[in-house]
Amino acid sequence: MSTTERTRALRRRMIGEARRATVEHGLSGFTIEQLCESVGVSRRTFFNHFASKDDAVLGIELHADVEAIDRYAAGGIVAGGLDPLDSIVALAIDQFHRVGIDRADEVLVRRVFEREPALVARFLSATDVQLARITDAVRLRFGWDDPADRRARLVTEAAAGLLKVTAETYFDDAFDEATGPTFDALLTENLRLLRAVTTTEREHTS
Repeated sequence: MSTTERTRALRRRMIGEARRATVEHGLSGFTIEQLCESVGVSRRTFFNHFASKDDAVLGIELHADVEAIDRYAAGGIVAGGLDPLDSIVALAIDQFHRVGIDRADEVLVRRVFEREPALVARFLSATDVQLARITDAVRLRFGWDDPADRRARLVTEAAAGLLKVTAETYFDDAFDEATGPTFDALLTENLRLLRAVTTTEREHTS
């Protein structure tokens, strides 16, 4: 296992333990020291990865994906010939493979939000920050330098919608992971459907 893989595994352990403790005891029912002790890390190690206990519960890692997004902005990570929307979807797939997709963990997140509803607003705020970073990366990658140019924002929001619909389907309790499509395949199919319906609408109005 590489250093990067070990670091990622450690972060996932801290996040998972923070979520389990929140579901069992509530956010105020355990300390960072207790979390560190249960995982077997020091406070210093914890704060190397997370700014707060709330961030650990939500999986908001310090400097997470910064390098990958910077590489994407510079033309890397995904194939250079992709159009903006395809490139963001490919970036999302790449990141999901790096982080890993765990349906059981998604169930745990739902239980966290049920126990601590105030964390939903914090999660949505962090999502907005991430979308803004990706929008800036799209702007840089495709040379849309004019601040008034809305294309990067439109493309990013469209990709976010695709991811939302895909996640709602994939993580639904009724979804059969054994017989259903993979997350990648489902996301790719939703992208195809979006393009098909917009093409159809164009043809109907021409």
